[in-house]
Amino acid sequence: MKRLACLLVIAAAACSPRVPPPATASDASRAHVELSALAQGRTLLIQKCGSSCHATPLPMQHLAAEWPAKLGEMAERSHLDPQQRALIEKYLVTMSSR
Repeated sequence: MKRLACLLVIAAAACSPRVPPPATASDASRAHVELSALAQGRTLLIQKCGSSCHATPLPMQHLAAEWPAKLGEMAERSHLDPQQRALIEKYLVTMSSR
């Protein structure tokens, strides 16, 4: 019974939503991009790259230089158009360097 309880706790933690941090004016200034572009990228990341039991990627999971290739691997499966991909990439690259 104790083992089942542990497994349920682990499963619940794995399916709990992770929320990427919102970008700030300081983040936008540091990256020389518009804050609205970072906010759009974050919104798209949450909408397109996270679902009921698929954790939304967090910017800190990879180095800034790694995100373009990682995003390339996922873009087709997520049905991202080039503009959406660019916004998500801008957000992930900027926020991973925080």
